[in-house]
Amino acid sequence: DLDIVIVDSIDPFFDYPGEFLIIKDYKKQWRITGNSSVYRFEIGKHGYIFDDFLNTFDEIRKRHRNEQEYLTQAIFDKGKLNYWPKEWCPSYKYDCVSKIPFAFWVTPQIPDGAKIIIFHGEINPHRAIEGGRGKWYRYVKPAPWVAEFWK
Repeated sequence: DLDIVIVDSIDPFFDYPGEFLIIKDYKKQWRITGNSSVYRFEIGKHGYIFDDFLNTFDEIRKRHRNEQEYLTQAIFDKGKLNYWPKEWCPSYKYDCVSKIPFAFWVTPQIPDGAKIIIFHGEINPHRAIEGGRGKWYRYVKPAPWVAEFWK
């Protein structure tokens, strides 16, 4: 994904146990759906997903909100779904930016243990560097550290 910023070594992503790993949904933890900004699988192990996708595309579109939901469900159904440690892939929106009213004076921070910051929703790395946002109640201070890592 291009809306991510690597802030620490990604070596642990290659060693972490599990056949298929993905980020756990940030807001709705009860869902199995993963965020596919950072996921890992072994090439050739999950060809059944592509075959199913090609053969039942119309049905899949009716049953699933998006490709992330379909992918996560298909892997879950095979008993192969695992998630990255929560602290490795924090959400910029939920984990780096303070909640209102603190967002008006607290600069977004890199959470402890973060390796890759995930930008989803409205604000992307270039906007995080500049700060601001569309609505006053979603204001975000500039995060100069994003420019240091986003190269």
